[in-house]
Amino acid sequence: MLAYKGFNADLTCTCGRGTFQYEIGKTIKESKSKCRNSGAHCAEYPLECLRWYPLGCGNRYFLVEASGSLDELGGTDTQLACTEITLLKELSLRELVGHAMMYMVNHPLREWEMNMQCCSVRKDKAEAWSEGSMAIARGPHHKVKGAAGSVLGLIREVNGEIEEARLFKVNGTIKPNTWYTLEGREPKEAEG
Repeated sequence: MLAYKGFNADLTCTCGRGTFQYEIGKTIKESKSKCRNSGAHCAEYPLECLRWYPLGCGNRYFLVEASGSLDELGGTDTQLACTEITLLKELSLRELVGHAMMYMVNHPLREWEMNMQCCSVRKDKAEAWSEGSMAIARGPHHKVKGAAGSVLGLIREVNGEIEEARLFKVNGTIKPNTWYTLEGREPKEAEG
């Protein structure tokens, strides 16, 4: 199954038994998998990785193949452990946000809101405060704004149905610190 994993800048991650070094394309094998106990850990919701490896700290994020024996934590947490994991592709901030938005579109009833360092994913109104940060607004009255160099997402949801989504970066025609909403699939300036 495809999942997401965060790392320190040098592709190390800290687990219960210490620091472990990963390599792109190399499959790591573990003898057993139990969430928060053993195996290689990753998450189904891309932004869940930010709980352990926040944005703005030089951390890196990857699309991974999780296979072998899988153990899912369940509930609202999308964390899982597996006995085999392979780093497939490093994700830019724009790609990470895009994958998060696709997760929300594909799983509209699952938990999705987040508010942490450099990441604001909220109902109706979200804001990215600095370059390299992200914000996604989802709902019927969606509005988003961000600093220059931030990545923004808008998801229009009406009566529980996602009608459209758009991802963009604050640069060029998208002005910094200006509220935007979707109109005809395009970002349009909006009142705050």
